Amino acid sequence: MTVDLLADAGEHLRRAAEAAEGDTADRFDRVADVLTKAAADDSGVDHGWLAKHTHTIRDAAGDADEEAQGHAEAAVDCINEYREGVPGV
Repeated sequence: MTVDLLADAGEHLRRAAEAAEGDTADRFDRVADVLTKAAADDSGVDHGWLAKHTHTIRDAAGDADEEAQGHAEAAVDCINEYREGVPGV
């Protein structure tokens, strides 16, 4: 498990935000901020925290165009890969 995956997810969400508009772009940016902070903090996150943010990403992607959706899915892929190394559930 590497926190770089959370930082990568944040970068994908920045690209998604650039491709989106309005509230959808803002939602992507907010989650990108949270993921980037979590990557820098290195204190670790749990499955529930990751699931909450994954849900937010997918919900926002439903309101976005194809380009933003692609970046959002790449972010989710990074989160899922990170999650494989998170203990618990």
